[in-house]
Amino acid sequence: MPNEKGDFPPARLFLVASKRLQEVASQLDARQLALMFNAFVKAKHLDMELFQRLLKQVPRKIVKFTAKDAAILLNALAQVPAFQDWEAAEEAEELKKALEVISLRLPELLPSADLHSLALIMNAFAQLQYVQKDLLDLLSQELLLNQEKLTKFSPIQLAMVLNAIARLQLHEPKLVELLASAVRSGAHALDPQAFCLVANASAKLQLGLDTFQVLYARLPKVLSRLSGRQLAMVCHAWAKAHIHNDDLFELLALPLASHAAKLEAHEVAISIFAYAHFRKSPKELFDVLLERFRSLLAEQVVNALGRTERPDPTESDFGTMRPE
Repeated sequence: MPNEKGDFPPARLFLVASKRLQEVASQLDARQLALMFNAFVKAKHLDMELFQRLLKQVPRKIVKFTAKDAAILLNALAQVPAFQDWEAAEEAEELKKALEVISLRLPELLPSADLHSLALIMNAFAQLQYVQKDLLDLLSQELLLNQEKLTKFSPIQLAMVLNAIARLQLHEPKLVELLASAVRSGAHALDPQAFCLVANASAKLQLGLDTFQVLYARLPKVLSRLSGRQLAMVCHAWAKAHIHNDDLFELLALPLASHAAKLEAHEVAISIFAYAHFRKSPKELFDVLLERFRSLLAEQVVNALGRTERPDPTESDFGTMRPE
């Protein structure tokens, strides 16, 4: 019911809108389909029955799609958890048809795509792990034939594209060299989020020592704004790329230690791996990382034992972890 002002609460509004949209789905044009999908995903109102109705319309309206429409729709699809593993999802049939017709339409759409749309399209296909050879060849060709686009990407757009290319495993030599050049020329403008994405993707694509030297020069400018998770990612990127840099690991040790109490298990693991990869184990860092790991392990064991009749473990049950 509406409130005193005659307005519907957000959840109620989307519930009412969903019922109406299911009735008129066939009447929506391409832009409306994309925008409705995007609105419901942004509001976290994941109505799978509605999404199925909307997806059925994509093959029928695909001729009218612009690059922007495709980018908005793909970006929304990539944010739906049920679609992340689209090959195994129960809802996969309609999604697969939609992805197929969009990918077939892309040769006509990409030449007119603006930079933001191109970044969203590539990132969405990477998130959905929709890896088709023809599609990968098309994306590679688009970047190679329009190299000026890479020089005009904003830092976050460059990071999105680089991350997508790494996840899609587009290891075309000319493209990799082009990307390395773009990173080296644009590294000075990377914010913390873009810096982490670029470092991680550069490691996956093996962009080389010169690229990581430029990234290292940028690190002091973003270091104070990096979260614990991002610090762990940076450590892991250098280790994965096999780029030895004593100064970097010394620089990261103190801020990483200060964030250790809030790290998740995976973040603790990749941090320890990164230092151990280069045979480093600074006591002030490893003490707190191992203490955090012990704490997380204890929580998991307590949760597991809570489902049995065994008593909760005591502190001594886990011993004391210390680096050698």
